Amino acid sequence: MMKKIIHIILGKANPNRMNGVNKVVYQLASAQVGIGEIVEVWGITKTPNDPSNYSKKYRLRLFQKQRNPFRLDPLLVKLIEYQDENTIFHFHGGFLPEMYAISQLLVKLKKAYLFTPHGSCNLVALQKNYFFKKVYFYLFERRLIQDAKYVHLIGRSELEAMEKIAPYSRRVLIPNGQDLEQLEKLQYTSEINFGFMGRFTIHTKGLDLLLKGFKLYREKHQGTGKLQLVGSGGEITKLKKLVDKMELSEFVFFPGAMFGYEKKKFIRKLTAFFHPSRNEGLPGAVLEASALGVPCVVSRETNLSEYINEYRAGFGLSDNSPVQIAYAMKKLEGRKNAGSLHYLGNNARKMIAEEFDWEFIARRFSNELLLH
Repeated sequence: MMKKIIHIILGKANPNRMNGVNKVVYQLASAQVGIGEIVEVWGITKTPNDPSNYSKKYRLRLFQKQRNPFRLDPLLVKLIEYQDENTIFHFHGGFLPEMYAISQLLVKLKKAYLFTPHGSCNLVALQKNYFFKKVYFYLFERRLIQDAKYVHLIGRSELEAMEKIAPYSRRVLIPNGQDLEQLEKLQYTSEINFGFMGRFTIHTKGLDLLLKGFKLYREKHQGTGKLQLVGSGGEITKLKKLVDKMELSEFVFFPGAMFGYEKKKFIRKLTAFFHPSRNEGLPGAVLEASALGVPCVVSRETNLSEYINEYRAGFGLSDNSPVQIAYAMKKLEGRKNAGSLHYLGNNARKMIAEEFDWEFIARRFSNELLLH
């Protein structure tokens, strides 16, 4: 008998929101429906009665988030108890008391579940709020991981961390996916524009490294390009002050937050997309830029540098440093001027088609996590 998959998240799996986990769950669940799986998404939210106005192929159920996060909506408990033995639950997000509470209920009921921490269990992420996470892991997360049928990891750094902190876990590495975009023909421009798009958290995203590298590129390599930092909020004020302090305000721009078609059109016009993060799960922005045919420059910490280098879809930095970032910018400007940049962009799309296609990812889930 065919298995039924129930994804459980905090939120509503709305792909139009900034929350990366919700976007991934929406895409994975949609792809699983596309290959014939029976799928539901259950969201725990403060506003379960508010309509979720986005198109979806799966059934969405929403439950009330409780004041005590270790307690569950009685309706959620009832529906879990109602599911038969052919149902497998899939939790998304680490260090969430709600997921621990559900896991203990499922263990009691002898029902299986999968767990995807979405980057929360790599060694760098664990250093943030270290003592709290150490205690929480010992009391709760350890048991959740131990009882999971499989722990699904999205990047090599997370796999290496899990081998250290939970060697008893049953681990499977499957990256997130990305749909290839239909490309419109853009008018050729000779301008050199490097870009970053994402949360303005300076240290985590390596934005200080990016600015230092860009300054070296402009001054040491006589680069002519500009840098576009797309987003809003976070540490944007601090970031703008850093730009002024480095005397780069004439060459670094903040276009604001972008969504939908506007965002895609903007990315398509970039010479290259940069993501020198110090800590990541698997950045969706890099996959999206690659799907749009834009070369990417990434740190090893993004868990994408091996793919980028293998497909020659940009540059995976051997050392996440301003010197290496500046050198990558110099090489990209050279390729742009020589008319050979499009080869990297074509390779980026090939990489997405062969490694990150959502249908391919959904079939890997079925074969590696659901059939055993």
